[in-house]
Amino acid sequence: MTKSAKYKKAIISKQIKKEYPNFSNMKNKDKKRIIENSWESHNTPEILNSQLTAEEILGIQNIPHNIININRMRSLMAEFGTKRYYLNPKIDDIKDPELRFLEELIDWNLINQLLADENYTPGKRKIFPFQFFKAELLKQLKFAELAYRKYDPREINNPERKENRAFLRLKKGEQITHDQLSKFRGALNYNRLINVLVYFIALFLESKGLGDASFHAVDSTELPVKINPYPLFKTTVNGEKVRFYSDIDADLGRRRNKRDKSKYIVGYRLHTLTVIDPKTQEAYPLISVLAAANHHDSNFIKVLLKLSKAIGLDVKLIVADQAYGSEQEYKEFYDEYGVTLLNAPKEIVSIPKYVDKKTGEVRKDSMCAFPMEYIGKDEQKGHEFHCNAPVEGCPVEGVCSKIRFIPIDSGQFGLLPVHHLAQAQKALDMRKVAERPFNLIKHRDGLEPLRTRGIVNSTFVALSSNITTLLIEIAGYRKKAKKKKAA
Repeated sequence: MTKSAKYKKAIISKQIKKEYPNFSNMKNKDKKRIIENSWESHNTPEILNSQLTAEEILGIQNIPHNIININRMRSLMAEFGTKRYYLNPKIDDIKDPELRFLEELIDWNLINQLLADENYTPGKRKIFPFQFFKAELLKQLKFAELAYRKYDPREINNPERKENRAFLRLKKGEQITHDQLSKFRGALNYNRLINVLVYFIALFLESKGLGDASFHAVDSTELPVKINPYPLFKTTVNGEKVRFYSDIDADLGRRRNKRDKSKYIVGYRLHTLTVIDPKTQEAYPLISVLAAANHHDSNFIKVLLKLSKAIGLDVKLIVADQAYGSEQEYKEFYDEYGVTLLNAPKEIVSIPKYVDKKTGEVRKDSMCAFPMEYIGKDEQKGHEFHCNAPVEGCPVEGVCSKIRFIPIDSGQFGLLPVHHLAQAQKALDMRKVAERPFNLIKHRDGLEPLRTRGIVNSTFVALSSNITTLLIEIAGYRKKAKKKKAA
């Protein structure tokens, strides 16, 4: 069977990472040589017969099987809450109200437990895992614009930064270096990172109390990485371009039209599931998946659904743009996950006969003078419409069946026909608010461009930015007071 270009690249990348664990730290000329040699030898039976999961083809981590779901996490939070014995002895040095609030809110003993691996030995540690994690949070909360090499000496290891050091619980003479933070990010198991994220999601949902009216949205944004935009190696497979860059996990992708930016980027795309509060019309990022920028958005909605189900999120309705969903996927998502996907009608889908393109009004046939009434969805036949003509007002009374079925499609007649359900249209209109968290992630949290390389480090930073956004919303210190309307 012929392998696709993305499949072959995924196999080569996996092989290189296995054989050269230090690949990311090599010089570009050595990387180029290794990639060229690996590509030349990729036609061996061992490589051609290897099987990759859907996640591995996309270059992302497999969904862990032992995730601590939200219900179990809440039990752990209650259990650890009765044992919160470690108080920060230097909390008086933390003057910033937001930092002080977070210091007291979060159970850092539980965070330490979630971060620790099987070989964790507290007695041999000078710096604990939760302190490294706090250093990452502090950077995104207060110093997102700083490069890591400037952040450590200026804000962590500088003895004059008493507040920062108190927040990190660093004793006199203790330091956290750039190299230590990099190793911490790279060594953190994906499963443990997701479990930490679940803790903060549980904390957020408990704090916000969004209620049953909330719903979810899926969207993505590009995150360029600071590397040479020229590939180290490129070739063509079955008409498809294959490119390897100095960051082996990054790739070339197309950016949505921006007036002041180029059409293409080298880097990643961040695919995020947000929850929308219809009362405030605000969106909050819950879970994200980072992947190379060359993959289409539609590949990731199922990954996000699998992850949300493993976490235990109550996802029933997802709104998305035209890039997501097909007739087959609508049914698959509903049957497997109990999720209704509501996306903007795809313009390439043909409008059924006797349906108004702008208003969505449905008529029985060319002789019908009155728009029909939407009744509901039949699982077998599709959307059901009945005659809505006034009594004795129809010229074809007696010869018309007065009923019409329109099959489900990915245009105007998706699972929820937006022209005929006011609540569906309202939810779709609110989809745009799901883009706001991306602006915060890029500019406030400093992820454009990414200051890390490799899918592991960059995934850590991306999920940390989700956590940062949730914590800022919980704390509420950055909300601007609403202006009073003039009388």
